[in-house]
Amino acid sequence: MKNITTLMVSLLISTAAAFAGELQPLMVQRGACLLDETFAGSLDTNKWKVAIGAWQVENGVLAGTERPSDHHAAVIKTPFTNVTAVVQFSFMLKGDSGFHFSLNHPGGHNSRISVRANSVVMRKDLDKKNPRSYAPLLDEAGASLAPDKWHTMIVELNGAEMLARVDDSLFLYGSHPGINREKSDFGFPVMGAAQFDNVKIWSATPSPDWPAEKAKLLARQTARPAIDRSDNPTEAFQVAEGKARDRLMKSDAKFVALVDARAVVQEAIAKAFPVVKRKGAKADAEKKRLANEDAKYKKLTADLRLAQKNEREYLFTQAPEVKKAWEAFAAANQAKAKGKGKAAAKK
Repeated sequence: MKNITTLMVSLLISTAAAFAGELQPLMVQRGACLLDETFAGSLDTNKWKVAIGAWQVENGVLAGTERPSDHHAAVIKTPFTNVTAVVQFSFMLKGDSGFHFSLNHPGGHNSRISVRANSVVMRKDLDKKNPRSYAPLLDEAGASLAPDKWHTMIVELNGAEMLARVDDSLFLYGSHPGINREKSDFGFPVMGAAQFDNVKIWSATPSPDWPAEKAKLLARQTARPAIDRSDNPTEAFQVAEGKARDRLMKSDAKFVALVDARAVVQEAIAKAFPVVKRKGAKADAEKKRLANEDAKYKKLTADLRLAQKNEREYLFTQAPEVKKAWEAFAAANQAKAKGKGKAAAKK
């Protein structure tokens, strides 16, 4: 039995190593290797900082598991400051799980690649300190990533551009001015459970062949079929709303004015009542008191509801697909709440 167990562990490690072969970058050229992490020993806490969740090195791989009591994805981070670079790693999804490759800059989230068995999505993160900010979807692709098997991702960064490939069979490409800034670290937020190995970082320089390679990828990107999200109304609404918001923020002056109007009220509330940004039972109690007793707070929150309503209704008129997705999302939530009510009544 001991020999069989040893053989199984050896096979798992060798399989991870097999997927550790370096994919060749397309957008940039590799420079010096800045990190080559194989998790051969215990977790190096000088390189990796556990933010939340259960993380450990087992059988030569990094394993992360979300804890239900945390009410948050499991997160581990490693320093990363480069604007132009290559990152490559192997990953294994455990069951119905997912993770983000999350880039952060000093003070907040920057951008991310979200990985599920059936989809890979690239987004620019919103700035939580700016009420006008939003999280544009830069690219997405359907996937067939078998769980409990090793896969390899390579991420290339060059200023405002980001290119990601998985197993050299699918790719994501996007650009955003906000990506082009110094980073502080990258992390692996895990929803469920996942394993990682062979994490490598290289400095990089732009490739002279990128314009030709980019043209080929853009042609493939345009021909790519949309992801069917009919079985996930929450995600379907989020994606539809994000795409429409990005389009309108870039092209519709009236929508931008409505967003500004809503943001001005949010900023006024935050300035007059800093407690709105705090969390916890004490902050919740104070916000409840303000809602019941403070006339200025009542007026500002009423103004905010009206501004949000105006923004939402205009968005729906300019993007009917978002209204349709919202209605499906609301109906699903209503059915879910109704089901919970019936279950509670039977107890």
